Amino acid sequence: MKLFTTIKANSSRIDYKNFQTIEGETPLWKWSIQRLISDKYEIFVNTDSGIILDEISDMKNVYGIKRKEKHIEWEKNAEQIGSPGESMLFEFCNDKSISPEEVICTFHVTSPFTTLELIEDASKYLKMGYDSVQSVQKIQNFVFKMEDEKIVPINYNASFVQRTQDLKPLYASIAAFFISTKSKILRDKKRIPGKVFNYELDALRSVEIDYPDDLKLSRLVVNSMLEYQRKYGVV
Repeated sequence: MKLFTTIKANSSRIDYKNFQTIEGETPLWKWSIQRLISDKYEIFVNTDSGIILDEISDMKNVYGIKRKEKHIEWEKNAEQIGSPGESMLFEFCNDKSISPEEVICTFHVTSPFTTLELIEDASKYLKMGYDSVQSVQKIQNFVFKMEDEKIVPINYNASFVQRTQDLKPLYASIAAFFISTKSKILRDKKRIPGKVFNYELDALRSVEIDYPDDLKLSRLVVNSMLEYQRKYGVV
């Protein structure tokens, strides 16, 4: 299995999000990658940041990929539809040195509580008849949308109050990881091709840092984790 991620130097919702400290002086991008470093898997980082490229050159089994100008311009163009993330993934998968049946895990450093053990457990579903695996959060609450200032229920009956345990669950895709093989990703031109297994994450693993409050929450959780580790010797 090879791990692949993309990291931007700057972000729109949180300035320089990936460089915001998550614990002590450790920036978010480094915190998330260090949790996944092992002797078993190589990690590849596509980035437009010279700082990140320099720092990962000293990390074991972590390799930098300098972002192409076309992808940088794509991200800058407000009229461009979608993200260039999949295009970068496809280019990575087109590397001829990678076996067609190699398992590729696309992860995001903005999910700071992803672990290697979690990815390994999720990847086993590729051997159970699934073409890909994506991390998801189960939502079993009253979900609705607004149309003309009116509530339109999505998963509940508005004519009476239901118990939440009786509601039809919905699922939100979480960017912690997307796992498939090189051949299937390129075949379907999707990061989650074919028959998909939805791997449910708990509330902690579902945290994604998109907004300032997410960053504050993550810092509190990390500090609590480290305090627990110091006190009891485990996480």
